[in-house]
Amino acid sequence: MAEAGRFEPWVVSSFNLVALSVVGITAAHVGGALEGELAGFGTLPGVAVFVYLWLLTAGATRWALAGRGLAGLRDGLGGLRSLLVRGVAAGALIGTAFLLGVLVVSFLVSLAQNGLQLLSMALIALIGCAVAGVVGGLIGGLSVVLDAGGYWAAGKIVDRWVDPNRSARPAGDE
Repeated sequence: MAEAGRFEPWVVSSFNLVALSVVGITAAHVGGALEGELAGFGTLPGVAVFVYLWLLTAGATRWALAGRGLAGLRDGLGGLRSLLVRGVAAGALIGTAFLLGVLVVSFLVSLAQNGLQLLSMALIALIGCAVAGVVGGLIGGLSVVLDAGGYWAAGKIVDRWVDPNRSARPAGDE
C-alpha cells in the first residue's frame, strides 16, 4: 500500500483554493458585490486573508489525504467514501477556523476603536461557525468530487501517454 506523496496535499490544496477563489470572486464580481467592498480593503489585508485561508486549506488537505491520498480512490467506492467523509470534515474545519480567525481580528479591531459588546460577538461567532461549518463541509465534499474526477482524468491521459499502443476507443468498438 503506497503512501501519499509529500507534495500531493500542497498541489491539491492549492488547486482547490485557487479554483474556489476564482469561482467565488467571479460570482461576487458579476453580482456586483465587490464594487464598494474591496475599495478600502487594501492589498496587504487581502494577501493576509488569502495566505491564512491557504494555510488552513493546506493543513486540512494534508489530514484529509493522510495515508494513500488520492491513490486510495483505486479502492473503488470504499476509497471514495472514506475520502469524501474526510473531505467534508476538513471543509467544515476550514470554514469554521476561517470565520473564527476573521472574527478574532474584527473583535480586536473593534475593541480598539469603540469597545464592541462581547455578547453580540459571541452570538455572531456561535451562529456564524455553525453556518461556516456546514458551508465548508459542502465545499469540501464538492472539492473531493472534483479532485477525484481530475485524478481519474489524469490517470487516463497518463496511461495513454505511457502506452501509446492503447486504443482510444473502448473495447468492442473496434
